[in-house]
Amino acid sequence: MRTAHGRVRRAISAVATGRPVVVMNESEVQGYLVFAADAATPELLTFTVRHTSGYVRVALPGSECERLNLPPVCHQTGESSGTASHRVAVDFRETGTGISSIDRARTIAALAAADSTAADFRRPGHVVPVQAGRHGVLGTAPGAAEAAVDLADLGMRRPGGVLCEIVSQRDPAGMADRNELATFARVHRLPIVSIAEIAAYRRRTEPQVMRSAETTLPTVDGAVRVVGFRDTDDGCEHLAVIAGSADAAAPMPLHVHVECLSGDVFGSLACSCRADLDSAVAAMHANGTGMVIYLRPPEPRACGLLAGSATPDAVSQTVAWILRDLGVYTVRLSDDAPELGLLMFGAIREHGLYVESPRTVRSVAG
Repeated sequence: MRTAHGRVRRAISAVATGRPVVVMNESEVQGYLVFAADAATPELLTFTVRHTSGYVRVALPGSECERLNLPPVCHQTGESSGTASHRVAVDFRETGTGISSIDRARTIAALAAADSTAADFRRPGHVVPVQAGRHGVLGTAPGAAEAAVDLADLGMRRPGGVLCEIVSQRDPAGMADRNELATFARVHRLPIVSIAEIAAYRRRTEPQVMRSAETTLPTVDGAVRVVGFRDTDDGCEHLAVIAGSADAAAPMPLHVHVECLSGDVFGSLACSCRADLDSAVAAMHANGTGMVIYLRPPEPRACGLLAGSATPDAVSQTVAWILRDLGVYTVRLSDDAPELGLLMFGAIREHGLYVESPRTVRSVAG
């Protein structure tokens, strides 16, 4: 994990200083040359065109596309990628033909400039703006456009990144594969990073939840403290139910439960979700201390009916941020799903938190 973290940090540093990086999209099995749009120069554009498909695009946030009046190429209801995110190509009004490296560099820099206006561009042109998803690489189906904008943002540049596919040297009609991308990055001394690594980095370094509410809830077994959290990415709401004191003084018994409509509400016997939750709540009250973190996935989950969409990595990162917010630094994980427990252990350690003993890492419920 530290190696991946280092790769992202090197990529951010390169983009921050105006240098290009190689971004791998593992789902497409291809790579892109990416750099900050406000760092565009004729030399960078020449290098880009020489080693890529030459189809140069500039990824911009939706707010910038609206501000610069960059309409979509075509309107297709419900389509979230492909041609629906591509905007009408433009040229900066002070360029010549618009196709040279000098002209395209000026157009790209103008698209990224804070003082540019819609009137500064001719349409159609030779540089294609692309609207990146609102949540960047943490959104649904992230691609190189989202990675380019995120790297520019992480590098403290203006929001906008240039991207272009790297072509294969062995097969001129194809795109460079993983091995060729690694060789290309090594030969040109460029950082190389994957979209998944950028997403993991953001989840580790940016708060994934915000505290939204807090109350004392009376139950048949006694009062408990309940703290509500809202996911900063998808808006999902989560609860931390706490008995006793949640602080750094002693290890906190922890049970993590992903909402299951069929089990939790209707008592379905098709899964053990309800039994696991009841057992954790009973143990919390019996011991006078403990915490249940109740997570709601982005899509409804009902064992035997609806699969939901809570991935182990997203669950573990969400829990780690909740624990940090509550000031809990040492935990004992409950005994439910071993594979998720190991992921939780890793996420907790990454956030400076501690599991009392590796032998106690038994798991987190699902």
